[in-house]
Amino acid sequence: MLEKIKPWVCSFSGCDGGNPEADIWLCGIEWGLESAAAYEYYERLKLQMQGSAIPVKKTDFDWEDSISYPYGVRFAKLYQVIQHQQLASYRNVAQLSGKELFKLNLYPIAFNSTADDLWHQHGFDTVTGFASKYLFNNWCFFNRFSFYVALRKQYQPKLIICTGVNYLKDFLMFFAGADGVDSIQSEIITVDTGEKRTLYWSKIDKSLLIVVPFFSGRWGLNSDALLHAFGNRVTQLQHEIILS
Repeated sequence: MLEKIKPWVCSFSGCDGGNPEADIWLCGIEWGLESAAAYEYYERLKLQMQGSAIPVKKTDFDWEDSISYPYGVRFAKLYQVIQHQQLASYRNVAQLSGKELFKLNLYPIAFNSTADDLWHQHGFDTVTGFASKYLFNNWCFFNRFSFYVALRKQYQPKLIICTGVNYLKDFLMFFAGADGVDSIQSEIITVDTGEKRTLYWSKIDKSLLIVVPFFSGRWGLNSDALLHAFGNRVTQLQHEIILS
């Protein structure tokens, strides 16, 4: 069964698209999933997994749709600061052409919970041959990720923004591979309210890879002040990398 689904898994499955020639790439963990749509999504997904690889296509990123979700709103705010625009003007991204961004995800199968009962309930143990999503994701780590290392080498984006500091090693493997990282830097970003969050970064060939906290949750980039501070720091790092 694994050989049947491997072409699909080790391709552009589970990603959102946009322009791979864009200067900025955005990478999350996996698709968000609304509970009401879960059954239809899983049934469709199990059929897709039996098919061929999902190719990378050059399209226009849908900014307007993106900012209809909390994740997209917070990224738009961060993006505006990086572009030397006012954070409050985040709705203006809907007027962009869509050529400015490429959106990816680490893993191709989305769940709202890490509980293995959902994996079994929807039959993914049978479809994949793995007893748990954890085992499946570990297989992806060593097989799927090489596809994205090659993609990053092909397009050499200037900036890769990744969300989820607990997945630091995953992002590094996803874009750099086993031998692609010379050093990893971390720093604490503090705002006037006293809130502190950690930012990680690494230079991978011509790309600056940034790993930031999730955009929600108690320890996430859950305020405009934090988004503004992180956006400013990313801009500074880009300038420093160019000069180095």
